[in-house]
Amino acid sequence: MAASPARRVGSSTEERCSMNEPFARTVERSQMCIERGLSLFRDGFLPECHEFMIKALRLQLDAWGGLESVAGPEQGEPPGAQEQGFVVLERAGYRRIDRLRAAARADEPASSIGLAHTPAPDFDWIWAEVERLTRFSTSKALTPRARTRRRWRRSLLVAALGFLALLICYRLWGRPRAQASAIHSEPYPANNAVDGLEATEWLLPDRTSGWVDVMLPAARTVHRVRLVNAHNVFNADRATRAVHVTAFSRRGPAVSVDGAFAAFSENRSLLELPLEAHDVTRIRVEVLSYFKLGGGLAEVEIE
Repeated sequence: MAASPARRVGSSTEERCSMNEPFARTVERSQMCIERGLSLFRDGFLPECHEFMIKALRLQLDAWGGLESVAGPEQGEPPGAQEQGFVVLERAGYRRIDRLRAAARADEPASSIGLAHTPAPDFDWIWAEVERLTRFSTSKALTPRARTRRRWRRSLLVAALGFLALLICYRLWGRPRAQASAIHSEPYPANNAVDGLEATEWLLPDRTSGWVDVMLPAARTVHRVRLVNAHNVFNADRATRAVHVTAFSRRGPAVSVDGAFAAFSENRSLLELPLEAHDVTRIRVEVLSYFKLGGGLAEVEIE
């Protein structure tokens, strides 16, 4: 199936033209032909689409040929309009000029290349060359000021994408990870305790004590640990009662603290414990006892 033809690359009137007004107007006419071809392509009219793409190609070659006078190979006679366009394009730095020449030679009417019912096998590449030429022509038709604005827009886009990539990397690798002695089932893994969502919970198996370790991405000073209790939102049948919290450095256990939740609650239940330590790489929260069927935590927050 043929690929979609090039989309129009527009430029406002105030941004054109670094060469001359007729050239810019011709490029805009070419872009309009491509837009029309794209509309026909969407409606399934491939032969008619191809005709508009070829028209866009011829318009641009003629526009390039009209930018300067080129002497022919013999006796200084001027070459044809299309050939002059190729020469000027090559001087302007257009790449793959041979492919463009081949596309121009393959500009027979659609009915003569088998497009009346089925696209020709090599149909797509002609449109690709028209698209490439359109981008090149549009760029050359811009004023220096417009080109500078375009470069700034591209730089800002690259910077925004770079920032987004860094943010994603931080979200993936710059936040704590967790592992546990055991889990109740697959929907309640240890990482639920550090995902920043109180609606998700790490749950231990029934009637089992255990622990969850929070590994920090880098050693840091810790002042307190805040625990948000689980309650199993679907059944309200489990939550942690007593805990023992230990901060570890690379040298081993640094400081520990004990605490307990006052009662079982189906609402948000918070326990804040002071835990002053330096160069902490890991926090372990041991569930010593529990309410109802078992223990668990919704969140372990470290400050």
